[in-house]
Amino acid sequence: MDVKIARTAGFCWGVRRTVDKVLDVAQRAGSPVVTLGPIIHNPQAVARFQEQGVGTVSAIGEVPDGTTVVVRTHGALRQELERAKERGLEVVDGTCPYVKYPQVIAQRLSEEGYHIVIVGDANHAEIKGVVSYSRTPCTIVKPGAAIPEIDAKKVAVIAQTTCIGAEFERVVGALALRHKEVRAVNTICNDTDERQTDARGLAREVDAVVVVGGKNSANTRHLAEICREIQPRTWHVETEAELDPRWFEGCRVVGVSAGASTPDWVIEGVAARLRALP
Repeated sequence: MDVKIARTAGFCWGVRRTVDKVLDVAQRAGSPVVTLGPIIHNPQAVARFQEQGVGTVSAIGEVPDGTTVVVRTHGALRQELERAKERGLEVVDGTCPYVKYPQVIAQRLSEEGYHIVIVGDANHAEIKGVVSYSRTPCTIVKPGAAIPEIDAKKVAVIAQTTCIGAEFERVVGALALRHKEVRAVNTICNDTDERQTDARGLAREVDAVVVVGGKNSANTRHLAEICREIQPRTWHVETEAELDPRWFEGCRVVGVSAGASTPDWVIEGVAARLRALP
C-alpha cells in the first residue's frame, strides 16, 4: 500500500521551539524541572519528557521551591505567572509567539473599552490564558454554536490560533450587523491555515486518510474533521497501535496528516504500519 504524508504533518515551528527549550533546560538546569501543564497536547511526547525527569504540574501551587518552571506552548494564566514571580521561581516562557499575540490583543483592546469576543473552545488552555489577559469580561463563541447577545457598543473579535477561518468570518459578520463598532483581529496561526489547506488537498487524492495526534489536540481534531468532510474514510489515531487493517480494505493509497504537536517518530510509526499492510 502506498502512503502519502502531508507536507506540513508534524511539529509546527512554535511547538518545535518549545520542545527544544524544554530539552535545553532539562540538560543544563541544576534544579528540578516541571512544565506548567502538558508541554504539548501529545501524550507520547509528554511521556518521553517524563522519562528525562521533566515533570508536569497544573498550578504554581504544586511547584516545590527551587524548581524551574517551563510555560507550555499554549501559554499560562496571567495570575499563575504572577504567583511564580512572587515566589521567585525561575520561569522559562515556552509560549508560542502566535499564542502570545491574542494575549496581547485581548489586553490592549479590553483596556480601550472593547468587549472581547473569542472564537474558540472555552475549555482549551490557550483560550483560558487569553481570557486571563483581558481587563474586562469576555464572550467565548464555540465554533458552530449560536452567537449570544452582547450588551456592548464596541466589540473586538479574535480567534483561537487553531480556529477554522470560516468560523471566524461567520462570527465577525454576524456581530457586524448587531453592534456599532466591530474590530476584527485575525489571530489564526498561518501554520494552521496552511496545514488545513494541505489536509484538504490530501483528502482529495487518496482512498483513506489517517490523522495522527493527541485526542486532546484541538488542531489535530480539526484536521480530522476537515478530511472527513472530503474523504469519509478518515480516522484519527494517536499511534500505530490503533490502526485497524479492516479500515483500508480496497485502498491503494492512504494519506497521513498530523497535528502540530505530533512528533516525527509517531508519524513514521503510523506510516510504517500502513506500508506493511497487504
